Amino acid sequence: MRRLPRTVPVPVAVRVRVAALSVGVLALSGGGLAGIASARPTKLASTAAGPACQAQQYRQVPDPAAVPWAQSRMAFTRVWPVTQGAGVTVAVVDSGVDRHPQLGDAVTDGGDVYQPGGSARVDAAGHGTLVAGIIAARPAAGVGFAGVAPAARVLAVKVAEGECATSADAIGAGIEAAIAGGATVVNVSITSQNPSARLRQAVLDAQAHSVVVVAASGNEADSGNPTEYPAALPGVLAVAAIGADGKRAAFSGTGEQIGVAAPGDAITSLGAQTDGFGVVGGAAGTSFAAPYVTGVAALVRAEYPDLSASQVVRRIEATADHPAAGPDPQSGWGVVNPYAAVTAVLPEERQGSMAAATPQPLSAPAPRAAPPDTATHAANLVAVGAAAAAGL
Repeated sequence: MRRLPRTVPVPVAVRVRVAALSVGVLALSGGGLAGIASARPTKLASTAAGPACQAQQYRQVPDPAAVPWAQSRMAFTRVWPVTQGAGVTVAVVDSGVDRHPQLGDAVTDGGDVYQPGGSARVDAAGHGTLVAGIIAARPAAGVGFAGVAPAARVLAVKVAEGECATSADAIGAGIEAAIAGGATVVNVSITSQNPSARLRQAVLDAQAHSVVVVAASGNEADSGNPTEYPAALPGVLAVAAIGADGKRAAFSGTGEQIGVAAPGDAITSLGAQTDGFGVVGGAAGTSFAAPYVTGVAALVRAEYPDLSASQVVRRIEATADHPAAGPDPQSGWGVVNPYAAVTAVLPEERQGSMAAATPQPLSAPAPRAAPPDTATHAANLVAVGAAAAAGL
């Protein structure tokens, strides 16, 4: 398989603004791409309605020391004694990742494929920084929020401008750049209702390189529920959003492509372009459900480096908190379970095969490490923060 270039220029830009989510016409600049003008917009899968990715919509949380509901629901600190994602590079194909203190030196600039020569370490939208924070934010003293895989590294690949202009080709180029940059897990919190040939091929290339691609399912379930890509492409782990009540968020896209669900409403993460680069809340959308699953994929890849991408996806789906009636179009195999995803014993892995084409529920995953009780949550945060500060 040929080596993909690290950054891939997108010569013809198809620009849209998230402020016009309901508009089905793309404006062309630079000429070319005949017949695409009637395509539906490409957008960041950020909120249920309206302009989604401007940092101003998020608010500073009133109590930064509080542990967010989504973090409590996922309980991923239970698995930190086993793995925190060290050695895994996760690509955030998004609007860039700002230089937030809780990410420290964990982020590498993977390039700006939308505007070649630009920097992926500038996030005028704030969207990519929120996503990266959910995946890999390091614990910090006095801050309750932390990422799922705080020892993982982040490869920032910028495919959208501050005003959220992008194209399906740019998303595809971003995935290509992620592969070339050595990422083994890719998060795409951007959707397109008309995937380009380049986007389709990029997903195929990811599969050929055994790279896990996790994607947001989109936010228009209550507005016609259009099919969104790359989430609907074969081999991509599509993620739906739930609220604090455990039910599917009304905006969260549905369909047979849904693999699992994760928290995606009233989400707290890292603020970009804000005073002090603190933590912000109020984010909503499958954009923020996807990185919870991406973080779990990083934990799994760190603990099981020999698993293929399809086996990682299988493990996440098989160990999810399954719906009582079985998999459904709203939450797929259920809400992702970080502890079970890492500690469960799957017979087909032990046998060195991929015998099961579809996941089967595991009623009692066999743990390989006893989880700390809830009283040790703060101690875990402090210990991991100290290790990060020491460069461990």
